[in-house]
Amino acid sequence: MSINCFVGKRKLKCSCVSPLITSPTFIKLGQLLSTRVDVLPTEYVTELKVLQDKVPGFDGKKAVEIVETELGSSIENLFDAFDETPIAAASLGQVHLAVLKGEQVAVKVQRQGLKDLFDVDLKNLRVLAKLLDKFDPKTDGANRDWVSIYEESAKLLYEEIDYFAEGRNADRFRKNFDKVKWVKVPRVYWDRTTTRVLSMEYCPGIKISETEELARNGVNRSLLAERSGQSYLTQLFRHGFFHCDPHPGNMSVDNVDGGRLIYYDFGMMAEIKPKVKEGLVNLIFGVYEGNEKDICNALEQMGILNQNVDRITVEKVGRYFLKSFRENMQKGPPSKSDAQTKAELSERLSAIGEDLVSVGDDQPFKFPATFTFVFRAFTTLEGIGKGLSADYDLTKIAQPFLKELIDLKDGSAAESAAKNVRKALGWRKKDLAAVVQQPRKVDYIADIVHKMEQGEFRVRARVLESERAFKRAEVVQENLGFGILASTFLNSALVLSASAGRIVLATRMLWILALVSGIRLLLGVVKLRKLDSKFKKYAGRS
Repeated sequence: MSINCFVGKRKLKCSCVSPLITSPTFIKLGQLLSTRVDVLPTEYVTELKVLQDKVPGFDGKKAVEIVETELGSSIENLFDAFDETPIAAASLGQVHLAVLKGEQVAVKVQRQGLKDLFDVDLKNLRVLAKLLDKFDPKTDGANRDWVSIYEESAKLLYEEIDYFAEGRNADRFRKNFDKVKWVKVPRVYWDRTTTRVLSMEYCPGIKISETEELARNGVNRSLLAERSGQSYLTQLFRHGFFHCDPHPGNMSVDNVDGGRLIYYDFGMMAEIKPKVKEGLVNLIFGVYEGNEKDICNALEQMGILNQNVDRITVEKVGRYFLKSFRENMQKGPPSKSDAQTKAELSERLSAIGEDLVSVGDDQPFKFPATFTFVFRAFTTLEGIGKGLSADYDLTKIAQPFLKELIDLKDGSAAESAAKNVRKALGWRKKDLAAVVQQPRKVDYIADIVHKMEQGEFRVRARVLESERAFKRAEVVQENLGFGILASTFLNSALVLSASAGRIVLATRMLWILALVSGIRLLLGVVKLRKLDSKFKKYAGRS
């Protein structure tokens, strides 16, 4: 990342986090971008992850006024009691404790004028996204579409300030876990809910990260760690509807049934479509069977691998990583030193260096926000699980789900066994289809031969060495052009400053043009260095 040359990590904290902390829009946007590991460099993602809702709560009397306006009655008629002091405050609203028909409820009240603020801020951010699409040098090789990222983030932000939608999410989530005794989801009081006020069952608990407090209350931490993993795998593979942000602030525990999980905050939920879910199943089995073609087909089905890309190169790289994955699974704990491991990795990468460079240039992959939420959630849950129990192992927890995936793919366990027999005998549907389609394939081959004879057949060959040379020459040429421009503008500005002090406007314009050209030249030099570094790394050169 070119900015790393100029901005240190400590400076990044001040320049990135501090300005955002004053605006609810930018706080939520920062939290959303912290999930986009495919878009932003690691340094930015790390800093955005610690961006918390630090906006102070608003006056309790104002909250009462909002509740009365939204629900159309006085607070005394709406609730038996209402505590004006919030028990929690965040960027979008705050939560008050109340009593309704003898039961404690949590009333979430949205900040006033939040939608108007979103409208203004997001309108400005759209302009910024368009500018970024034009001027982002993309020296790190990432294929970013800033306008699409903006539109996706804006959609999620508007959904999060619709408390009716959050209530529906909570109801659906609770229904999904209705038969699971060790998961608790608060119920919604719909007669006390609007788009800006959400009344839910009050479910107090101990924060899942407070391990000592959990132990004092007799909670089985090993069991709780296993349940946290199980609950999320259940959301993904059984329900297809999952919580996007299961961090410790949104998960609590009580001592019911040895440690019952309590989920909060259903503003950001995501759904895995049946086609994507089927692709995920195919991906897992492609990895299990070591078939890189099936993996690429699954990634394409899931919308991760772009169509019309160089599949042969992608499959070759995939074959290499599958081989490495199987070797790592078989050999167990590492027995080599870090230096030996790095040397071996460098040697292996050089073997497919040309293909890695080609894949990096083509940028065939894209990651929908759904998958970035999944990756972030698994990372968070891994930290929670390890904090609760040193024996936490998500792969062991996932084994029953893999059995279900087999049934989902084949129909049943018996069908899976029959499938293996048919595979050995060549009686599978695709084997029989291959026999039936042989005449058509022969005709296809004959057609290609005919086109070759007529001179109508064209072969597109990629000479990667030449492509690299042309790419480098293009960057060098661009740098040379900006260097000449910067030098010309600078000399002209100096001459005018010395000899014609009256032409102030022209002199200032030349200084500005010289500065812009110089910055572009500097970015070009960084881009060239990164290009050379990438070629050396993957080609195994010194």
